[in-house]
Amino acid sequence: MARYYREFFSNPMIAFMVGLGCVTLILTAIFPQGWMTLVYLLLGMGVYAVFEYLVHRFLLHEFPKLAPAMYRGHVEHHKHPNELEHLFSPLRYDAAVYGVYFVVLWAIARDWRTVVAIVAGTSLFQLYYQWMHYIAHRPITPVTPWGKWMRKKHLLHHFMDEGAWYGVSHPVLDYMLQTHKPESKKKAGLPLRPNGGADVDSH
Repeated sequence: MARYYREFFSNPMIAFMVGLGCVTLILTAIFPQGWMTLVYLLLGMGVYAVFEYLVHRFLLHEFPKLAPAMYRGHVEHHKHPNELEHLFSPLRYDAAVYGVYFVVLWAIARDWRTVVAIVAGTSLFQLYYQWMHYIAHRPITPVTPWGKWMRKKHLLHHFMDEGAWYGVSHPVLDYMLQTHKPESKKKAGLPLRPNGGADVDSH
């Protein structure tokens, strides 16, 4: 297992997320804003929870022309789902997104403590998302029932219906927007691929 921890945390994008998460969380702890600190942290987590689903469904599947470079990278991930080089986005994408995110949050909040707390929540949730995605594609057995269930659902997305189960770290929006059931006639931006013998079932 130590090998996979090293493999995960040695990725440049993951290292960037760890650094960003640690710095912003430390600043949030040093300069708290009472109970609102927790609100901002949860808000930041919610931002990524929604962002994860929307980007995966609409940019990487249903409307590929909106972000063609990202789409092509995602196609390669679907072609080679277990290859490490296709599991993580390039560092430049995340650095650019967080740069814009800081600017947008500052324009709205006009308070650096609020911005830092929200970014802390977002970056920590993204690390959780990245780990969930990583263990879904590497030969790792999740420890918790939750991890096992989410892994199975993500593999259903890959090997049964690419137009279902867009959530990798949580299923909330899949249930809300009715994308939680694989259907053979469902249309998606990527062509459906036959079951590749993954350890999934239809339950």
